[in-house]
Amino acid sequence: MGKEEVTKEVWNERAAARGGSLLQSWEWGALQEALGRRVMRFTTSDFLASAVGYPLPFGKRYWYVPHGPMFLRQPAPETFRAIAPALAPHCGDSSIFLKIEPALTDTPEHRALLRAAGWKRAADTQPSETLLIDLTKPEPELLKEMEHDTRYAIRAAVRRGVAVTVARTAEEKARAFPLFWDLFEGTNIRHELHAYEKHYYEEVAKLQGNLPAQAGCYTEIFLAALEGETIAAAIVAYFGKRAYYLYAASKTGMGKFNAPSLILWEAIRGAKQKWCIVFDLWGISETRREWKGVTAFKRSFGGREVKMVGTWEYPLQPLWYWGYRVAKQLM
Repeated sequence: MGKEEVTKEVWNERAAARGGSLLQSWEWGALQEALGRRVMRFTTSDFLASAVGYPLPFGKRYWYVPHGPMFLRQPAPETFRAIAPALAPHCGDSSIFLKIEPALTDTPEHRALLRAAGWKRAADTQPSETLLIDLTKPEPELLKEMEHDTRYAIRAAVRRGVAVTVARTAEEKARAFPLFWDLFEGTNIRHELHAYEKHYYEEVAKLQGNLPAQAGCYTEIFLAALEGETIAAAIVAYFGKRAYYLYAASKTGMGKFNAPSLILWEAIRGAKQKWCIVFDLWGISETRREWKGVTAFKRSFGGREVKMVGTWEYPLQPLWYWGYRVAKQLM
């Protein structure tokens, strides 16, 4: 089997059953299509993969499988060798390489298998390191695993009058998004963080999945206000049994009110109430200077650090791929 026509419900059921990331959900693929990109979904006896086509100069393109493929069983050497042949025939003559982020932890064995199958390690597209909070633990235990200062910050935010509200419906999120964006734009400038165009975040905020049944991929916007003024915000996503702390922002000069800590704690509590079993803090980094503060903040909430095998590329047109890599190094 290869490229397969499936319904949204069937795809999401299969992906969620295998612990698939929200980036492999049907809704995330639809979001990419709304941004003008092509999406293909593949099913084989060994893996599932939702691939997004990205344009390159000179009419070329590459195909990217974010946080995938998702493997149906512990992959064997032949599984890795089968990925490119399954995808490549559907990618077209203009495609010069494939990019994947296998849903596998980073081990010497996994890296060796990928290299043996012709895959080349590339710079991470999505962060390969993250923190996972176990939501099956009771709230007192989750609080105990936090740093002392973080527990204090949460209590202090409540004492100082910070109030958190959650926008869930399409109408509520449409009203909340401008408040989120004002803070998010300023935060990215202040911390020199990379950001996409505003329209991308608007599309993420619109994700609704099958909300009454809490199925598919959907998002909520958390807002923290003090005396009527929004001073912190976050977008949290849900897919399967996982919640994701995607994007967050805060107003400069308001640090003493600890609103980001309260928002994150309320998001964790809310995810538990939705029967999620994992809260993914969505990326940390030891090496990126601009991530230093974000990483320290996330680590203060405890959780288990996980390192995935990262981003890998497979040349379909070696000469064009070589030119792409050279050009990228010169940029």
